[in-house]
Amino acid sequence: MAEGAVTWWEIDVPDAAKAKQFYETVCPAWTLQPMEGMEGYVIVNVGGVGVGALQASTDSEPSGRGTRLYLEVSNLEDALARVRQGGGTVEQERMQVPGDQWIGTARDPFGNRIGFATNNPA
Repeated sequence: MAEGAVTWWEIDVPDAAKAKQFYETVCPAWTLQPMEGMEGYVIVNVGGVGVGALQASTDSEPSGRGTRLYLEVSNLEDALARVRQGGGTVEQERMQVPGDQWIGTARDPFGNRIGFATNNPA
């Protein structure tokens, strides 16, 4: 995937089961599957490829944490350093996720959530 391409997204919802039913109706091309071991996290597949997830909100607002887009990067640590240089805040340093990928998450200077993903293990 190209540097900077959107690789994943997450939508916070107050009720993951109800959101699953809604999106199955609205987006018939989506296949939604609860992730084993992660209650309230539903993977969205399109054409057999995981593209995002619905996740149970932990905040008081209906949309909780809002939507986070994950961008493909070749060097995760450089991307997180650029967040800091640009006035943003790193929330999560490198963390391995299923599929031999690593992510890091941040907020821009305005509080918007953004994530970075890489297949590069170091």
